[in-house]
Amino acid sequence: MRNPAALALAAALALPLPARAEAARAPLPEDYRTWTHVRSMVVTDEDHGMYGFHEVYANPKALKVLRGGKKPVVFPEGSQFVVSIYEVKQERGVVKPGAKQRVVVQAKGAGAKATGGWRFGSYDPAGKPIAVDPASCFACHAQARETDFVFTTFDP
Repeated sequence: MRNPAALALAAALALPLPARAEAARAPLPEDYRTWTHVRSMVVTDEDHGMYGFHEVYANPKALKVLRGGKKPVVFPEGSQFVVSIYEVKQERGVVKPGAKQRVVVQAKGAGAKATGGWRFGSYDPAGKPIAVDPASCFACHAQARETDFVFTTFDP
């Protein structure tokens, strides 16, 4: 059996990096803070690529699937997740978000076959794009194959 992450990486490497990044970048929705907040979590390992205090938002299409509880999990085109990532602050035994570090986006859309149907984007606190290789995003998300490459769950 072929390794899906390796296949995605090979497909992504077929284009020059600037073309791959522009073609595959998920745009940052201006209104994501009006979407439903579905989860907060903290990645405490400072060596982890997603280190930080996460606030996760889902648009209505994604939320419907998260709340539906159906198996297999399949998100429709147009589903989007946005994660605001902050510094991890600890004060008097309380873990809370510090300064915003970046915002990441995962959006289901046509033309992203090499990455499981998903496009990825990363943005600085001011909303300016940060270069990311979508194949490296997908290599991690491939671990969540059973949930359509999405790590987020809905915590009611």
